Amino acid sequence: MEQFNIRRLERNQEREKSVANLEYLKNVLLQFIFLRSGSERQALLPVIHTMLQLNPDEKSKLAAIAQGLGIPKICVVS
Repeated sequence: MEQFNIRRLERNQEREKSVANLEYLKNVLLQFIFLRSGSERQALLPVIHTMLQLNPDEKSKLAAIAQGLGIPKICVVS
């Protein structure tokens, strides 16, 4: 019974951590979206790269958006 309670507590802690991480990611992404292009957006890139585990191509596309170069044509969904 003790082991069950310990496992349940660990799962609850993991869920709380996931919810907190998701809330943090949401706030970072909203900041990125609503900020004008420039250094403030650029400062958020490392956080977004880490949290979303972006590949190099995705990183460069997001960097272009952050600089105000628009959405690269390859990103546009038809």
